[in-house]
Amino acid sequence: MPPAPTSDAGPAPIVAEIVVPVTPTEAFVGFTAQMGEWWDPMLTPDAATFTNISIDPNGPVAMVHGDEEHVWGRVMNWDPIGHYTQEFWLGHPEDEATVLDVRFTEAEGGGSLVRLVHSGWMPGSEEVRAKYTHWDDLLRRFAAHVS
Repeated sequence: MPPAPTSDAGPAPIVAEIVVPVTPTEAFVGFTAQMGEWWDPMLTPDAATFTNISIDPNGPVAMVHGDEEHVWGRVMNWDPIGHYTQEFWLGHPEDEATVLDVRFTEAEGGGSLVRLVHSGWMPGSEEVRAKYTHWDDLLRRFAAHVS
């Protein structure tokens, strides 16, 4: 992946897209309520104990490992008709939270276009941003799950 372009506002957003063969609302449910079923356990604090991802539409987003929860985000917008946004701090401090903005729209030719934008990078966070190379892989896992 080439280096991220930067500006005075920090590194550019990461954008990933995929088309899935379900309605936007079905894609939303698969992305949110079923995230723990398609998320790669290797991208969690402990792959061996990972069991789920818990999302409270009015609050925290957490990795579930047995009886423990590791909070790594907070829901900002929950619209089952096509829009999910959360603060995101998996792999970096909460006070440097970034934003995941995911939109679910009808795709040309059928199905839904899922567009994920990971933004809000602080100036000087290029090294942290460079670690987030898995969104395309995660969206492929999501697509396989909802297909």
